Amino acid sequence: MSVRSRLGWILLVLVNAALAAAAYVVTLPAPDHAIAIDTVLYSADDGSARQVSLPHRSGWGADGAATARYQAVFDLAAMPEARLFVFAGVVNHHPALILNGTPLTDGRRPIWSGPLTNAPVLHELPRTALVTGRNELTVATENAEMAISGLLSPLYIGEEADLLPAYKMRIFSQERLAPMAFGAHLLLSLGILVCYARRPRDPLFAWLAAMIVVSSAASVGLFAGLTPAFAGLRPYCLALLPSVGLLFIGIALAFVGASPPRWFRPLIVALAVTLMAGVAMDILPDPHTLAAFYLAAVVVSITVATIVIAWHAVRGANTEAYFLLSPFFLTAWFMVRDAGVSAGLFDGTVLLSPYMRPILLAAVLALLMHRLVATLDRLDDANETLNQRLAAREAELTALHHEERVKAAHAVRAQERERLTRDLHDGIGGHLVSIIAMAERPGSNTAPIEQAARQALDDLRLVIYSLDLGDRELPLALANFRERLIPQLRRAGVTLDWSMIGLPDVSGVTPGNALAILRILQEAVTNALRHGPATVIAIRGEVTDGKATIIVDNDGAAYAENPTGFGLINMRQRAAQLGGEIRIAPLASGTRVTVLLPIALPDVQTG
Repeated sequence: MSVRSRLGWILLVLVNAALAAAAYVVTLPAPDHAIAIDTVLYSADDGSARQVSLPHRSGWGADGAATARYQAVFDLAAMPEARLFVFAGVVNHHPALILNGTPLTDGRRPIWSGPLTNAPVLHELPRTALVTGRNELTVATENAEMAISGLLSPLYIGEEADLLPAYKMRIFSQERLAPMAFGAHLLLSLGILVCYARRPRDPLFAWLAAMIVVSSAASVGLFAGLTPAFAGLRPYCLALLPSVGLLFIGIALAFVGASPPRWFRPLIVALAVTLMAGVAMDILPDPHTLAAFYLAAVVVSITVATIVIAWHAVRGANTEAYFLLSPFFLTAWFMVRDAGVSAGLFDGTVLLSPYMRPILLAAVLALLMHRLVATLDRLDDANETLNQRLAAREAELTALHHEERVKAAHAVRAQERERLTRDLHDGIGGHLVSIIAMAERPGSNTAPIEQAARQALDDLRLVIYSLDLGDRELPLALANFRERLIPQLRRAGVTLDWSMIGLPDVSGVTPGNALAILRILQEAVTNALRHGPATVIAIRGEVTDGKATIIVDNDGAAYAENPTGFGLINMRQRAAQLGGEIRIAPLASGTRVTVLLPIALPDVQTG
């Protein structure tokens, strides 16, 4: 065990020891400047009377008296000017107060107060009932069967200002905290029941839900005993108390991840059914003996649950068990203490175990929230990992798809290039070379033949060159076209003005559509030379209405429509195949041919 772990255990032991000891040594201060009465005449329902010291217990766990009367005596030398009050730090079961034969309270108990009420009393003593000299104050209580023993603390007679601080402190600690603890217990119980409804197969939620339902039913018996109309339910409800204790063991085992024996769940049900059947057949022991058995069963069960938690916290290094050890230990400790107080073995005025229930449930819910957060963290990590793997796989598939497309396109282009190169080189290329050779023979009229042959050879070279072009390589194709065009125009005495700076980037360039664009430009230049005759040809690129535009201007003759010419028809067809159009318009001196193309060209395999 590391030093840090040892320090943690030492701190845990010290804190729990301090809290456990506080239940026995911490007491609330008594009022100052008041008449203290700690000896009274006690009368039980059997008619016996004796002097007793306060605090005093009666009823179950004490003398078994169903009713108790305490007669206190105090003297007044003179009638005080200020109002006098009587203060009792703790009185169980809402007592009736009688001053010199005048009833002050009737002792009626509201049903919501329950049998475990430990309430302070502060009541005015009316001047009409007070006398100079000896005054008698009677406190009458009714002890409910199967509840804790009745208790009366010392009485104090004094002015309101002297008694009020002690009363406020006790009313907060004994009556204000109890509803707060009950409200917290109710809210936490509802939260656990909702969790069980969503995850009924979870063992922990099942044990917690069973404990809440059974303990709530058992608590009904504590209230039913105080209401005559429902008094018959009390024995049946209280018969569930041993099962409540066993459920604590199940909860402890579920938290540490251990499974109870197979006979454990049937034992809980069988115990409850057996005790209820015993109540129905009236074969159980007397209520006092039965109450002692119930309390012992609950105390032993919660102690066993605490031992289970402690064992896994120490031996199994279970963090959750370590966290639950304090709530379980203090619950068991306070239950033992409260059982001793109820039986009159220990002195005490307030039962503490009811305040531990919401604390225990709060600790349970804190661990459940911890589990939820841990589960959400694991889910987030899993989602992140899954998203990363999915993104990586998508990128891999995209790359593979692109690679396959590139390979397929390269294969098709290679096959087409090989076929066209072979056919053109072996067929048309051979004939053109022969034509040039014959045209160069002496005595032949070589000019027309040579010109036609060279045009055919240029077209052949254009086709072959276009086969090597890739996507977005249109500027490269145009630059090569310009290099071949300059010598041709120089021989014809024509000046070329070329600028492609404004031409946008065009995608989808394939050998087919690149050849189509070059042939359109070639036809426009040929027409300028043939029908001009032009002396200056200007070719520039730009953007027009979001389209790539190539403009060919010449200073020759103005454009005239020729319906029988095939050159313009071919230009328009090629432009249409590319998703573009051809516009021809006359200039003040010459003709303008405008080629409009989309930014993304379609795939055209042949020109």
